[in-house]
Amino acid sequence: MTMKRPSIKFEIDTPVINSLSSSTANFQKDCVRRLCLYEFSLTFSEPLRADLEVISKTGNLEFNDIISTTLRTFDGNNIDKANITLGGVEPESEHTQAIDYFYRQVGKLQESGWLRYIFPDEARVSGSQAHKLNDARSILGVPVETGPWNDPTLKLTKEEWLAMPMFSSWYFYKDGTYLLLQVQRQKSEIAPEERGSYLFTLTFESETEFYKSFVEGEKDRKDWKALVPAELKRMAQERAQTEARLKKMGIAIDESYQDPPIKALE
Repeated sequence: MTMKRPSIKFEIDTPVINSLSSSTANFQKDCVRRLCLYEFSLTFSEPLRADLEVISKTGNLEFNDIISTTLRTFDGNNIDKANITLGGVEPESEHTQAIDYFYRQVGKLQESGWLRYIFPDEARVSGSQAHKLNDARSILGVPVETGPWNDPTLKLTKEEWLAMPMFSSWYFYKDGTYLLLQVQRQKSEIAPEERGSYLFTLTFESETEFYKSFVEGEKDRKDWKALVPAELKRMAQERAQTEARLKKMGIAIDESYQDPPIKALE
């Protein structure tokens, strides 16, 4: 007997009840004070996978190999964060298989209108300039999360892929929602340059949840709208200084990139 695939639908910053009523997956609710988690999970060992549809005003995003989904609400009934685990590739797969899988997921995002996000204090350098910067983890000695090596339009070779950190992240945004696509790699002990095991995850966050993280101190985050503008100004100055130094080194700045508008601050 073939089991019917569970289906999951959700939209960030909308009531979680909408997702629960439109999904066939069985979510388990767990609440502690103002925080509630709605969790669904399968196991990697079984062949069953779930379908996922992320609803958006300008086009939905679909996946068909979901292992787990956790929807979060905090201090209300709207989903402010969602953590997704993708089926990915089999353990001890060839690295080239993982690379192909990764770029298929990136293709889905790009086709659905998701754009690269660069942190406001990091230089706007596209993947075309990555070869001019040897370290995928830093620029001018400062650690970066959204540097040119993490430009989703850059097609990494197998050698470049293996030179990336064990935990690598790519950031996107669309319609006021922010997305982190993260890849965790563990090289095979027998053939480390040829095979490995991978974990592919997606984290969606509302605008409020994303920009709260720009504020240090949990107590201050409730006042993020008042505090973030000053932090963004500081970050912009840091970006400008870094970009000026990079220009002198002959590294092009992507002037076409503009930070996404923050609706809550308009």
